[in-house]
Amino acid sequence: MLAANDGGRKLPPLLILKLETLPKSEAFPKDVIVRAQEKGWMTEELMLEWLKIVWGCRPRAFLDQTSMLVLDTFRGHLTDSVKNQLRKMKTELVAIPGEMTSVLQPMDVSVNKPFKDRLRQQYLTWIADPARELTETGKIKHAAPSEVAQWVSAAWKAIPESINVRSFKKCCISNALDGSEDDVLWDDDGEDKDDSDWVTDNDSVMSDDSESDE
Repeated sequence: MLAANDGGRKLPPLLILKLETLPKSEAFPKDVIVRAQEKGWMTEELMLEWLKIVWGCRPRAFLDQTSMLVLDTFRGHLTDSVKNQLRKMKTELVAIPGEMTSVLQPMDVSVNKPFKDRLRQQYLTWIADPARELTETGKIKHAAPSEVAQWVSAAWKAIPESINVRSFKKCCISNALDGSEDDVLWDDDGEDKDDSDWVTDNDSVMSDDSESDE
């Protein structure tokens, strides 16, 4: 789950691993929030946790201003408990209609593709390392959970803040009110589209999943 604000500031990514529990022997990067879920899915409980430790700690959250959070219609985003928590945080929830994330979600429009490209490069570098560990039958061992988290950290750090800013404008979320930036909607930023969701706050956006603050 990725998040950034309309000024480009990136929020800590949430990595959900398909595990029952996280290995206690591994050290995870401090800039990635790592959780275990047996099916590797976002759940209502994880969404509530994300709201508290990421959305609630975003830049300027302490100002207690009314914000807007934009999410897709995944049922875990729209439960009563999530809505109640958002009300407590003075956040208005806006749900993107089905099949419209490629047009209305900043992360989907410009961010996820370059992020996944950078993540894939991390994997390819790892897979090409002749020193990687093999099983007794000669197969490549799975990457350690902490290593995967390091890939996420490196890939997210490599995303320029300017991409986040441009994506908000392409989705017509943070454009100048005088109409001077309306044409950004038609600009080709050279990034392919891909799948996820987002949020915006008076200064932020996010993806999952994801969100933005306006």
